[in-house]
Amino acid sequence: MQFHKALICSVIILTASPAVASAWEHEHERGVDLYRTENAGVVVSLVCDPNTVYGTTESAVLIEAGDNPDLSAEVGFSFPDGNRIGAAMVHGRYGKATANPVEWETMIAGFRAHQTVTVTVGDSSTEVELGDPMPFTCL
Repeated sequence: MQFHKALICSVIILTASPAVASAWEHEHERGVDLYRTENAGVVVSLVCDPNTVYGTTESAVLIEAGDNPDLSAEVGFSFPDGNRIGAAMVHGRYGKATANPVEWETMIAGFRAHQTVTVTVGDSSTEVELGDPMPFTCL
């Protein structure tokens, strides 16, 4: 009987606590962590392979703007703290292996620390909600 009371109290406490707001959706597929968020037709995805499932710890940011998952263009990422990154997307992908290391770390740190990022493609800018900061597994 004592156990049931403790269990009931735990359930009440857990259901009464506020839900954590998170715009990032997370999946773990074939050993790789996939994170995805979308706003106003712009999809930002982060692919992390921290356990070298595919031979390297290669990570990448994927961008879809509108209906174009194969975007090859300069994309800007602006964070609320003033940090800005210019990423040359190739077929919708900006990979750690080809990125400037300082820019890559700045971008991942921005994703980990902020609830929004402004994504600029050409003359169009979209603020993308990231939700609560996530502890991404990207190295």
